[in-house]
Amino acid sequence: MSQEIKYIFITGGVVSSLGKGLTAASIGYLLESRGIQIAMLKFDPYLNV
Repeated sequence: MSQEIKYIFITGGVVSSLGKGLTAASIGYLLESRGIQIAMLKFDPYLNV
């Protein structure tokens, strides 16, 4: 039986300190604790050094 792939996108506006990373990590942790396999990716249009 094949698994259905689902996506969750967390986006933000111009304010950089909205807690998007913390929110994504928390959701990922909760999903993994229920036995769901996850992969987290960060896409950023700006150069963060």
